[in-house]
Amino acid sequence: MGLTREKKHGIHYTPTDLAAFLAEQIAQRLPNSRRDVTVLDPACGDGELLEALARAVPASVRERLTLVGYDTDHDAVVEASRNLSGLGVKAVDVSAADFLSLAAVDPSMNAGLFAQQAERTIEADVIISNPPYVRTQVLGAEQAQQLARRFGLAGRVDLYHAFTMAMLSVLAPDGIIGLLTSNRFLVTKAGATMRRLLHDRLDLLAVFDLGDTKLFEAAVLPAILIGRHAPGRKTDSCDFTRVYQADKDAGGDDAAECASVLDALRDGLDGTVRTEAGLYKIEKGTLSITADGTEPWFMTSGDVDAWMGAVASRTACRFIDVAEIRVGIKTTADKVFIRDDWDTLDSDRQPEEKLLHPLLTHHVAQRWNLPSSGRDARKRVLYPHEIRNGRRSAVKLEEYPRAARYLESHRERLEGRTYVIEGGRNWYEIWVPHDPADWAKPKVVCPDISVKPCFFLDRQGQIVNGDCYWMTLRPGQAEEWLLLILAVANSSFIERFYDTKFHNKLYAGRRRFITQYVSEFPLPDLDSPPAQRIVGLVRQLLDETDDSVRHDLETRLDEGVWRAFGVGPNAPSA
Repeated sequence: MGLTREKKHGIHYTPTDLAAFLAEQIAQRLPNSRRDVTVLDPACGDGELLEALARAVPASVRERLTLVGYDTDHDAVVEASRNLSGLGVKAVDVSAADFLSLAAVDPSMNAGLFAQQAERTIEADVIISNPPYVRTQVLGAEQAQQLARRFGLAGRVDLYHAFTMAMLSVLAPDGIIGLLTSNRFLVTKAGATMRRLLHDRLDLLAVFDLGDTKLFEAAVLPAILIGRHAPGRKTDSCDFTRVYQADKDAGGDDAAECASVLDALRDGLDGTVRTEAGLYKIEKGTLSITADGTEPWFMTSGDVDAWMGAVASRTACRFIDVAEIRVGIKTTADKVFIRDDWDTLDSDRQPEEKLLHPLLTHHVAQRWNLPSSGRDARKRVLYPHEIRNGRRSAVKLEEYPRAARYLESHRERLEGRTYVIEGGRNWYEIWVPHDPADWAKPKVVCPDISVKPCFFLDRQGQIVNGDCYWMTLRPGQAEEWLLLILAVANSSFIERFYDTKFHNKLYAGRRRFITQYVSEFPLPDLDSPPAQRIVGLVRQLLDETDDSVRHDLETRLDEGVWRAFGVGPNAPSA
């Protein structure tokens, strides 16, 4: 199936009310001046953002605006020119052109990536943009490398990284930029390039994480950033506002009423608000940024700093210090390698039992430990790797004739994974394997995505699928650490810690429990009395089958984790 135009080119046109809100935030921060103002949207589409900016400023400012737009879609340019006429601005200049070819950071590379266009001189006093958001795997390696070379980018490159670098290269001194983009850049490892760029080149004025507000038709969790082009000058703090769906029991009876989330923000509301679209929680604070800007950005305040400081004072180490954390296997051909009906195949094509292993997926995940019932019904994975001479190697198919016949019947599908072969691997290997010797070790497993923590202990030597992460202890670490990890990871304390330090949430409050975040989870001193009590309770819980007793043990464990870190369950106020 081919990519949609929206996915291939990163097109998510901005809804009118969201465009107006972004424009208002920029307009509030424009300097008082009588000079002419050039406003740029480098991927203007039908001109929605430029029109919103023109309407957001007073008539005395509007008449001094020159609206400049670029887009590679000729039809969109025609529509933008029509939409921007009659606004009472000084001039409108919308071109069917590739903006990236006009704003090369490296002048030795003049050719545009998507169009041929002579280079022009551009300088903008204001930039308003919803830059195209196309991830590396959609762009393709060659184009991503060209972008990286041309715009001096490092790490995993997305198209909006290049657009942002290009925009900053044409933003006038003291110019204002307002960006609308995915909120992923705030907290993900892949967003470090973007965070560093914005931190180094801008005086950050305001950030809005609009979370799961569903302001886009597409499944995009948006963020707005407002900054001034003043790399040598920084304000004391950057306002940070965060909006996510609220639980139904989160003070809904006392919620302020508002037509929309954006109207609530315009009115300066915080706390729980009820809108026509549902219940939302608005949090306000300041942006916490490390010296180099690369670490995840999160909300802070005096109360948050005090809470995090108290936790740090009781932290002996992090999960990553005592455990190795990794994602499960990724076959990139699950329909071939993963099945629950292996025994229904013709006998001469049923892979040898030695190569079939039970597979842990998010579908079977359950807090603490898995019930013994139903284990035999789980899916199994055909795992064509083994330990040979102390190293992981692909199996020799001639030693497994039934598996060989089965894989051969899917050879065309498997050879279609050209990246496997180009990586020097056999056509029948899975893409991300693991060392089979590690499976037998006790391990803590969790789904990649879940609303609540769902960590469980596996002592059965089962393989973990790529929709989960797993932890085994580093050499020399006492097994009690694994039990302490299990307790902390499943606690309401860790929910609070996660939401305070990372807050990478998807729709409906779902959290991402990936290596980047789980690595940083804190652990108290294992030898301390609170930690030893926790370990003892975990042992009891893992052996207990009575639901009411388990519930009581879980409650005591949760309270014990909070006490171990010397803090209470009241939320730190941002």
